[in-house]
Formats: sequence, C-alpha cells, structure tokens
Amino acid sequence: MSSDDEGGLGTVTAIFASFVLLYFSVSALAPLVGSIATQTTTGDLSSSVVTRQDASKEKRQSKFDAVSTQRIQQKLRNIPVFYLSDGTITATLDERLFLSYHDAELSRNVGEIVRATTMDQVLYPLILKKEEVVNIKSLGDTPSEVLKAIEARDSKQYKLLPSKAAIEDARGTNTVLQPNDLPLFKVDRLAFASNEGPQVPLFTERQDAITSYKRLQEGSSTLPPEPVVKSTSLFDVVESMELGSRPGVGQLAFYANADDVQEADKLSSEK
Repeated sequence: MSSDDEGGLGTVTAIFASFVLLYFSVSALAPLVGSIATQTTTGDLSSSVVTRQDASKEKRQSKFDAVSTQRIQQKLRNIPVFYLSDGTITATLDERLFLSYHDAELSRNVGEIVRATTMDQVLYPLILKKEEVVNIKSLGDTPSEVLKAIEARDSKQYKLLPSKAAIEDARGTNTVLQPNDLPLFKVDRLAFASNEGPQVPLFTERQDAITSYKRLQEGSSTLPPEPVVKSTSLFDVVESMELGSRPGVGQLAFYANADDVQEADKLSSEK
C-alpha cells in the first residue's frame, strides 16, 4: 500500500489488520480465560528464560537453539504499539512509542489521534537501529508514518514507553532496565498449550501473569497457592533468542495486555 493512504490505521490494510488483530486476540485473550492453559514439567522450558532474579546469567551461543530473525519478528508481532499522529498524509512518526493505549491517549494533544502498529515493525529498525535485518519491501502493510521512519534511516531517537503499571512492577523487583527496554514478567510453572508445543508466556503486564496463573490454578490441585513472578526484559529475551543462549528459547512467547489488544481492534474498525 502506498505511504500516502489515509484513515484508521494509516496504511494498515484490512488483510493485515485482520491477521494481526486475530493473532492478538487468540494469544492475549484466550490464555487469560484459561482455555489453552496447561502445566508443564519440561526441564528445558523451565530454564528457558534468564530472569533478573536468577543467580546465574551465563551466556552461551548455540546455533541449534537460536531463533531466526523471521521467527523473532513473528513473535514480536504479538505486541501492539501505539503512537500519536496528526492524521495527515505528511505526518511523521512521533518519537514516543507507547505500550499502553491509555498512556498514549493521555499524551495526545488537540488534533492528534492514536494509531497502532506492532513491535516487529519498530524494534529492529527504529529502536535497535538494525535496519539491515528488516526487508523494507516486506513492509508494504506498515503504517505510513512507520514506513517513512524506517526508510529515512536517520538518527532520530525513538522511545519505547512501558505502561506506568509495568514500570512500577519492575521497580518492585529491583529490575533496572536499559533505555528503551521493556520489562516482561514470567510465572514459574506456567505454560500454555499451542500447536507448536508448550509455550512459556512472557507478559508485558505483571497482573496479566498473575491472572493467568490463578485461572490455571482453579483446575489444578498441585500448583502452589501463590504464583512466583519473576522479571526479565525484552532486550534480554531477544538477545537470548538470537544467540540461542538458553535451551527452549524458541518456545518463549510474548503476551500483550488484553485491554490494549481490544483497543487496537477498535482502531482497525475505525478505518
């Protein structure tokens, strides 16, 4: 689609929006109602995430455990990202990239609207400045503001902004983040079933992690009464996938907040 297209989600086509938002809905909403939750005792999966609470942060590199960039991008697509725009065909991408629709809405000035994209469209080219791993030709359905920012290849510094709740929860676990990094939350002994085998969920919000555990617990007499929640970060997990630094990193999955998924769905319907 041309970068001059207008309306709704900018250049996000109906096909793109339907695919992405269906993916959001299945992966973010279904686990929270317990419909695909399952307990796992798989050894590899239990140690697939290096959290900030782990005593050891040893790094290794294994081509057998490494995850391809294409697959990482597919996983990142599960996280919606919100930004502000003036809605015109000449609009440029605002430096602030919000994980929370509510935070984006509160930051909106008169005449601005909130639009949505996905983490795979912004992390490598705009945050990590690794344009070489992104095939711009494959980004034809990217919102026009985002596509123009990728094509510009300039030094503009974009900022990933976690929700206020996620920042507070990260502080509560003494998690210190690099600039632009995002906290992620993991619950011990929690996994979800999928067509690709057990998935270890990494939540952008701590409360969603706890909710998932509590609903899984309702159907299990073997789980401890209280969840053990640990924290990691987006940068740590992506690097671990790239290097294959832990067994089972390919089974890690990102889970966005359900309310933000629904807001992204509303934005697509306004097109």
